[in-house]
Amino acid sequence: MPWPLSQFAAMLLALPVLAQAPAQPLPDSASASPAVQEALKKVDDGDVAPLVKLADGGDADAQYYAGLVYLFGRGAIAKDPARGCAYEEKASARRGDAMHLVGMCHQSGAAGTPDKAKAEAAYTRAAAMGFTKSKCALGQMLMADPQSAARGLQLCKEAADAGDADAQAAVGNAYFNGTAGERDLKAARSWYEKAAKQNNLDASRRLGEMYAKGDGGPKDEKKAMELWTAGEKAGDPLVSILVADQLFSEISGGRKPGPGTYAFRGGVPTKDIEVIEEWYRQAKTKDPRPDVQARADYALSILAGLKSASNVKKR
Repeated sequence: MPWPLSQFAAMLLALPVLAQAPAQPLPDSASASPAVQEALKKVDDGDVAPLVKLADGGDADAQYYAGLVYLFGRGAIAKDPARGCAYEEKASARRGDAMHLVGMCHQSGAAGTPDKAKAEAAYTRAAAMGFTKSKCALGQMLMADPQSAARGLQLCKEAADAGDADAQAAVGNAYFNGTAGERDLKAARSWYEKAAKQNNLDASRRLGEMYAKGDGGPKDEKKAMELWTAGEKAGDPLVSILVADQLFSEISGGRKPGPGTYAFRGGVPTKDIEVIEEWYRQAKTKDPRPDVQARADYALSILAGLKSASNVKKR
């Protein structure tokens, strides 16, 4: 029964503070005792009691998985972040991944009030225990302060060089934004490429944007669309608007939705317009950002009028 941290980190984004939660697959339950594995099967049936019994009896693996269940919920089992963090705290003496989650608990305030110092201490300890991802979690916290940004970037680079895809994306973000110095779009694109090859959705989306604009290298709108559509299939909720805007610009003289006039090419097939409309509807359904919602509504109103225009070819 695999428990990927990417799934749980994404859910933890719903809690305050964590703007960029780290993510990588954690060891699955194959390394746990038969008793823990059997208890995990019952969790999926809605019965957490056997797992809790093992956790309360001192089994570190059971504590770790019980922590995950309560931190993020599992089927019919409701979330209880405070209890989940408490179990991760118990497991953290023996598991670096649990110590990492303790850091996330303190950073997000999942167990109460956010505590920056405790989060940094937990990430430092988890990294020392061999959990590479914690280096960049700590690094990202340090990069929030200009005085420690260079050190933070170095920690993320160490994790990125070790092959961590989320760290590679974080380094790409740092170079793109100029977090620890001047912006370096070529370097950002290179790091995004590495992370995207490991199916990091954030990096793939951002890399697509760089291809679409020609930032840090040659412009390639086809490649951008390939990255975005693959991301949509993989579950990225933020790419539908990018695909929609790109398709819109291809029929509007290069303009994205907004006030002003458009140079719509003549004879646009109704079917093509409907494809663009569907992407905007997907954006409205999947992407909660207010600006995206407003842009999608604006675009849909324009496209509805375009479909009824006399220069549209019906087919």
